[in-house]
Amino acid sequence: MSQGDQAPFLLFLCHPLSGHVTPILRIASGLRQRGWADIAFLSSAFFCARIEAAGLEFIGFSPDADADDTTLFDKSAPPPPVLSIIDSHHQTIARLPAQWECVKSALSMLHARDPARRVIIITEAFFYGVISLKRGALPPHGVPVPQTICVSILAPAIRSLDLPPSFGSPHPFDPSSQGRARNAALWKAWEEQAQPVTDLLNRKLLEAGATQGLGANEVFMSGANYTCHDIILQVGLREFEYARVDFPAGFKFIGVLPPPPSSTTTAIGRSDVVAALFAELTTNAELDEKDAGRCKVVVVAQGTVETDPSELIIPTLELLSSENVVTVAILGARGASLPSAWPVPPNATVVDYLSYDAVLPFADVWVHNGGYGAVMHGISHGVPMIVAGEGQDKLDNGKRVAWCGLGIDLACAKPEADKLATALKEVLAEKKYKEIAKRIQAAANKMDTVGLVEEEILKLAKSCFNQLPL
Repeated sequence: MSQGDQAPFLLFLCHPLSGHVTPILRIASGLRQRGWADIAFLSSAFFCARIEAAGLEFIGFSPDADADDTTLFDKSAPPPPVLSIIDSHHQTIARLPAQWECVKSALSMLHARDPARRVIIITEAFFYGVISLKRGALPPHGVPVPQTICVSILAPAIRSLDLPPSFGSPHPFDPSSQGRARNAALWKAWEEQAQPVTDLLNRKLLEAGATQGLGANEVFMSGANYTCHDIILQVGLREFEYARVDFPAGFKFIGVLPPPPSSTTTAIGRSDVVAALFAELTTNAELDEKDAGRCKVVVVAQGTVETDPSELIIPTLELLSSENVVTVAILGARGASLPSAWPVPPNATVVDYLSYDAVLPFADVWVHNGGYGAVMHGISHGVPMIVAGEGQDKLDNGKRVAWCGLGIDLACAKPEADKLATALKEVLAEKKYKEIAKRIQAAANKMDTVGLVEEEILKLAKSCFNQLPL
């Protein structure tokens, strides 16, 4: 798609963690490939090279707003839900005023470049630095107030009659009258527990120039960071999300991001090991499924934030060491390796960092710690899952995996060996998991995620600015 001179500038904003930036960058890059030439991405210097490699304009945070994977987590914090409060306080709220100043600087720069063109902001839900704009803070002098599109790349943390508070609640989805009564009580308790953080968020919003904080019925993590925007676009599928009755206005599913064309079989570590692995996987996949020589393939990853291999990777390798399977373990950190005292089983390959999209097409089971991105990768490739995680949104994601039948949720970061063994045996043996995974994958394949984002941009450009690309 080509653009006329009056097409809006697109300004992308995102919480500066790799798990957030990666899918948002994929969307921005996809729009660039469709002909949107003027796309800017405000982010940490940590991501500059990736953003510029995608053909986008990088705008850096100021030092007081900057953060990234290496600085955002307090690993000494207590377990959920307190961990979620501490993480969110540190990650999303503390830098809010400084990040809003960065947004204003970016708006000024784009406006000065061409005052006749408007700006549309596409913001990831957990970039709090733009909420003040939606609560009365003014853009720089002379800059028109931009419209905002929220893109959610996590399970939607939006208050519902049918759901308990997000990020750490052990309670299942229950839309019955009893379930709703329990949820109401849990939300009341959450309001009290989170009140200090809600108060802090309100202070930071006012410090950033907002004329109002959260509403009377709003509390931290009840969804104000979603519902303040003009449109909410949820990465994911209705088939994976709870059938709640009260999605907010403007909420739309946009599917799962497809694997990028550049997915490669290259790990950061030894290329000879990776080459041998993919030769083995390819040869195995060419065998008939009824061939006794064909092995099931299990891929296990620890994620990119909580990377202790003793939690999930080593137990999985040990349990499968004598089974007729091929196990691929991805450590999730560049240059990482297992402890030298721990021998890698002969039926396993361990790599430091490897594209999930390169290896999951070969997988029969996908074992991971429950990050939303990891779940979406599994859906994209139609692979059943075993989920074992508890930080951030991982408990919520695991419950959804179990609810829709995609796999088994072990609901903890370091599962007991017998429970992990039972889960592996069941998902490898039961065809129902593969059938459900393939059915949800088929639904995902029908949706054009980048195209749906572009459709909403065009609607705003037409209705609000009357500035359509030519």
